[in-house]
Amino acid sequence: MRHKNLVRLLGYCIEGTHRMLVYEYVNNGNLEQWLRGDMSHKGYLTWEARIKILLGTAKALAYLHEAIEPKVVHRDIKSSNILIDDNYDSKISDFGLAKLLGDGKSYIATRVMGTFGYVAPEYANSGLLNEKSDVYSYGVVLLEAITGRYPVDYGRPQPEVNMVEWLKMMVQLRRSEEVVDPNIEARPSTSALKRALLTALRCVDPDADKRPKMSQVVRMLESEEYPIPREVGFQYFKII
Repeated sequence: MRHKNLVRLLGYCIEGTHRMLVYEYVNNGNLEQWLRGDMSHKGYLTWEARIKILLGTAKALAYLHEAIEPKVVHRDIKSSNILIDDNYDSKISDFGLAKLLGDGKSYIATRVMGTFGYVAPEYANSGLLNEKSDVYSYGVVLLEAITGRYPVDYGRPQPEVNMVEWLKMMVQLRRSEEVVDPNIEARPSTSALKRALLTALRCVDPDADKRPKMSQVVRMLESEEYPIPREVGFQYFKII
């Protein structure tokens, strides 16, 4: 696997029962560290930097899901597994939970793994895994980058504990402008925010079949037009 937005495997060692993988060193932290303020000595990520990072991540996932055979389901997409280089390009890391999906299979049955808050609901409930599970996790990370919030935060008031559900509520109330991370100094335009939110909401659709492919997510983020909204929950959200 070779893609500019995947951390590069340089080599491996096998000696007796010992195994070692050697990856390139990416020295500019990870997305979680940047969003939580651990890299504040370098400032905070601008809106443009966040979208660049998430767009690169989307391109890498599109490669894993659609450009190689068998396709690779990462199974643990989260902000701490998205490394950032000096040019603020993203590098997906940690393939320890990854699964191969080939031979025309639409899903595989496996023990539920991943990180709480990022795991797709249908995978958590059934153990049935395919690439749409990664799409859901990606949508959570995109919302995380927009809001600066944890996917699950029990330190917040009850309606705000689950970031995805809180975000849906805010959009439904036409208060989407209030969800932007206050650490972003130059706020995004209304159109840029709307595009990112609509893309993320498509990705976290509770119906896995309605989630877009990652190549479609790339086009959504690169397009000047808005993604076509799909039903999320019980109604279409109109973002102002």
